[in-house]
Amino acid sequence: MTKACEMYSVWAKGTVLYTHWAALSHIGYPELMVLYTLLSDTPLTQKNIVEEVGLVKATVNTVIRDLKKREYVVLTASKTDRREKYILLTDSGRKYAEETVSPLLDAEERITRMIGKDRMQQMIDTMELFNILFEKELKQRTEKEYRNNE
Repeated sequence: MTKACEMYSVWAKGTVLYTHWAALSHIGYPELMVLYTLLSDTPLTQKNIVEEVGLVKATVNTVIRDLKKREYVVLTASKTDRREKYILLTDSGRKYAEETVSPLLDAEERITRMIGKDRMQQMIDTMELFNILFEKELKQRTEKEYRNNE
């Protein structure tokens, strides 16, 4: 097994653990991740959420529609581009998100303290570098495929 494959396996295990956490909260992993992201207090579009949590656009759309139907979120048009909609938690949505996500945030904080801020930062920096380099490789492969299909 290559180191990259080993790293991906460890990362995937983390996703499985978050999926189990969501199940204990009686929700699905996609809803947990959308709520997690919406608690950031930054106005977010569906596209922002997709990029932030790595879920498929259709999945995020389904979660947002469900949260809207339950009156946990509202969609407001951007002032600069009326086609762009920001997803905002309602008061009841914020309460629901906090009740759902706060135990996870508390657990993550305890784990971060055990690992240490320096090691956590090193892990973040390493993953970011891997993603930058992987994106470069992907771009090169895409360009090569494009040239081969001309």
